[in-house]
Amino acid sequence: MINSLYNAATNMKQGGFFKGSEFKAVLNEATSNENWNISNSKLQVLADHTYNWEDYNVIMKHLWGKVQCKPKEWRRIFKALNCMDYLCKNGAPRVV
Repeated sequence: MINSLYNAATNMKQGGFFKGSEFKAVLNEATSNENWNISNSKLQVLADHTYNWEDYNVIMKHLWGKVQCKPKEWRRIFKALNCMDYLCKNGAPRVV
């Protein structure tokens, strides 16, 4: 009984049932203060999530919050603007 419940939970995890916050990790990586940029495939994940209304709101609130950072965090501001540029070109029409 417990083994079958464990197997069912493992299958749901591997099958994508808990992948709702995947784009949030990509969003945090896209606006990090690291010295390198994010790949286009990860930006495309964000662009795909802009078609979902709840995900769109989370993404845009996060990006606007990063744009309003202090000037000493210029890397976050630049990355947020870069991400917005990509979303305008490849995301849902409501991003524009």
